[in-house]
Amino acid sequence: MSVKLYHLSRKVHKWSGLILSVFFMFIAVTGLLLVYMIPLGVADELRTGKEASPSQSIPMDRVVSIATSQGLPNVDSVEDIFRIEYRPSANVYQVRFNNSQSVQIDASTGKVLSTNPDYSTFLITLHDGSFFGNWYRYSILTITGLSLIMLSFSGYYMFGFPLYKRLMAKKRQ
Repeated sequence: MSVKLYHLSRKVHKWSGLILSVFFMFIAVTGLLLVYMIPLGVADELRTGKEASPSQSIPMDRVVSIATSQGLPNVDSVEDIFRIEYRPSANVYQVRFNNSQSVQIDASTGKVLSTNPDYSTFLITLHDGSFFGNWYRYSILTITGLSLIMLSFSGYYMFGFPLYKRLMAKKRQ
């Protein structure tokens, strides 16, 4: 029985690993790009705003107003904003738009520090699957994650089963 399970495990491991390797590679490559965005020059470096306490930050409606008035293509209102991040270490708001543009704003003065393409948002949405929609995130990525767990266990079994058989054979001698 355990020999049959071993052979089944090898077949499942081989074919599911081969098919799912496309998704594993996609997730790995986008993850590595996210980690090394700044050294590779893909992401805009975070600028530093005027030193001040977070309590002296400009209000959020002003951040939205400043960011949407920069004349960026396809940016007209708050609905075009993907995310607003506050970076206390630099005292900067980073506004990321749906069209892969970003604006960095000094949190205490409201001065625009940078307007650049925001490839990191594009990479994040590729990596987490939201670029393709919720169907991809909740079906393909779930299957990929569960399959990685299954592949790990079948790999442990394929590694451990022959060792176990050899140990049992030695004990019998």
